[in-house]
Amino acid sequence: MNEILNHYQLFGVVFITLLLMVFLVYTFLFQREKEENSTECLAPACTKEDQLFNPIEYDKEIFQKFKKLLPPVAGSIFFLRNNDMTVVFHKRGLDGLYAFYEGCKNGEYIFKDEELDELKKDLYFSIEKYLLTLDTNSKETSSGYYKVQYNIDGLHILVDELLKKYDKLISLAQKKLLLV
Repeated sequence: MNEILNHYQLFGVVFITLLLMVFLVYTFLFQREKEENSTECLAPACTKEDQLFNPIEYDKEIFQKFKKLLPPVAGSIFFLRNNDMTVVFHKRGLDGLYAFYEGCKNGEYIFKDEELDELKKDLYFSIEKYLLTLDTNSKETSSGYYKVQYNIDGLHILVDELLKKYDKLISLAQKKLLLV
């Protein structure tokens, strides 16, 4: 009787080991297939071949996506250029900045051109600093608008820095990507 139990125990261990091995092999193969089929290309019209062989076209797609989110004459950039932070404002005017900030945190807007990507990172950090400073120095009014309570001069300096970095990125991207 003990001999039969030992055979069943051995069979159980072998069976569980085989199941574990099949699971690991399946997981490994599935992960490799997933990695081979994935692409880091974020632009909608960009194929894997474009990404590998034509970085300028890839960067053009990323730049157009960037300009659609933060256009030079509308949205958040227009809001920053034309609003004085000493009066009440609605945060909807900053939606583009918040969206760009979140997109960058999630790996969007990565240029293949190192210089453009470095400028984009500088802009990202300027936006981060501005939004954090704004959030800590402003208070929501009863009407749903916001008013800066403290450090208004500091915010104006941050806005100027942010806009200079934005303008520099736009200008360089237009030159490098031959969009002028």
